Amino acid sequence: MKNKHSFFISRFSFILLLLIAVGAQAQTNSEGDSRWAIGLRGGWCSTTISRYDAGRMDEDYSALGGFEAGLQARYTVNPWLAIRANLSFMQRSHRMDRHLNYLDPVYTEHLNSYLMLPVVADFSFGGERLRGHLLAGGYAGYWLQEQRKGTTYWMTDYYVYFEPFDETRDFNDSDLRLTAGFTLGASLSFALTKSWEVELDALYYYDLLSHHKGYDNLADPRYLNTLSLTLSINYNL
Repeated sequence: MKNKHSFFISRFSFILLLLIAVGAQAQTNSEGDSRWAIGLRGGWCSTTISRYDAGRMDEDYSALGGFEAGLQARYTVNPWLAIRANLSFMQRSHRMDRHLNYLDPVYTEHLNSYLMLPVVADFSFGGERLRGHLLAGGYAGYWLQEQRKGTTYWMTDYYVYFEPFDETRDFNDSDLRLTAGFTLGASLSFALTKSWEVELDALYYYDLLSHHKGYDNLADPRYLNTLSLTLSINYNL
């Protein structure tokens, strides 16, 4: 399990480091401004799950918040277009509550950890210091871990007992740990100096791949949808 994690982390890290290494060649545009920028980013995200609910009418799914942190690289093509890639650790978590008479106390929080790599086109507009951005592209991700906690139950002929639990779930053949999808968003950036800028992002991630493969006699697709709000500080090379 750890070997698989290391493999995908090393591949994602290699991609971002390659972008940074190329940027270090100090390519410049016709005006002499830096085309490359790198930065650190972090913030908050909220995730919901889309799931087929036949046979589970007593289950109610809701969003849970989490944090996101990572690195960012941007290459400026011209004054209004750039290409941006982020490498982030993201918590994509959600909650399930049971609503069936005596089962109301039963719930499960699915605390998922993902490594995410979105690549987006960055369309910008505005002045030299304050600029708006429209972002559109796609992403790939890898499911690192799922921590589950909540309350479960067991029954006898006369009583229903409720017990708390907190566990790390083992992945199995029904899990699809690689994910991919598209992302849309907007951001606002402000140049502090010629070299440094801060940027506030709002990005929405929509999975196109279910993280559950389903059963032999029952399809059970599960798609995660994440809204991410992050603040980054970037340095123009």
